[in-house]
Amino acid sequence: MDLSAIIRRAIEIGDQYGFITFDQIDELVPSSADRLEAEIIEALFEALSVRGINVREA
Repeated sequence: MDLSAIIRRAIEIGDQYGFITFDQIDELVPSSADRLEAEIIEALFEALSVRGINVREA
């Protein structure tokens, strides 16, 4: 799954429930490369913040 697809899916989840959990994010983000993972997480949190979607514990 590419970055835009990950962000789009996270926003869909956040819009549906009003928030997204760290566990849900963990399921979306591939853990294949640490540097890439960090970049994805940073971009994902920025996109969620812009949309006003909170990230919570499960």
